[in-house]
Amino acid sequence: MTQDALIARLKNHEDNFVERKPQGVNASELRQTIVAFANAAPPDGFGVLFIGVQNDGKVQGVENPDKLQKTLREQCERVCYPPIAFTSEVLNCDGKAVVAVVIPYSKNRPHFSGPAFVRRGAESVSASSELFEELISSRNDKVAAVLRMRGARITVICVQHKLGSTEHIYDQRYRTRSECTIQGCDPHTVRMADIASGRNVTEPLELVTVSYDEEKHRPMLVIKGG
Repeated sequence: MTQDALIARLKNHEDNFVERKPQGVNASELRQTIVAFANAAPPDGFGVLFIGVQNDGKVQGVENPDKLQKTLREQCERVCYPPIAFTSEVLNCDGKAVVAVVIPYSKNRPHFSGPAFVRRGAESVSASSELFEELISSRNDKVAAVLRMRGARITVICVQHKLGSTEHIYDQRYRTRSECTIQGCDPHTVRMADIASGRNVTEPLELVTVSYDEEKHRPMLVIKGG
């Protein structure tokens, strides 16, 4: 990321993946923000921590950028677990040095140093036990793909299977089409709400294939009876 792009990001007060910290911020606060970004950044995104800037955007600067970057490396590589990858840049803002720390999406999440932290709106908050388990589950590529659909209307095709039923349909021509919303997913099950009936249903993840509905231009799950 270029320095110009980082400075533009610094000035964007509507960005939930930007955090500003003044000079003198303690190591615990740095870890909390870094871990939260690493746990919450989307696959194509990242968080940026600016050090030497007050929360209102006023540039304060830091006196020793090199020492600060060594502290950051210590926190990310030796204190956080698993270690968190990051890059840092020293920016010249209004004649003062500001350290920009870029934390990309991490395939090794969840990361933790004490409690696990995630991003909620513009804040870094402790993850609930349910969310912590979801972060662990998201290491599974299929689970991660299904979780990205959460909240959106998707198409569900059932082949030799009735949605939400354990009964196997032996007629190979039997199939149904439903519209659902994803409620959750773990390495074993997918939880959905069937929009037409209002029912909550659970399906084994091993029966589910992630696909795409070309007609409706939206994600689709295909569930084939076992």
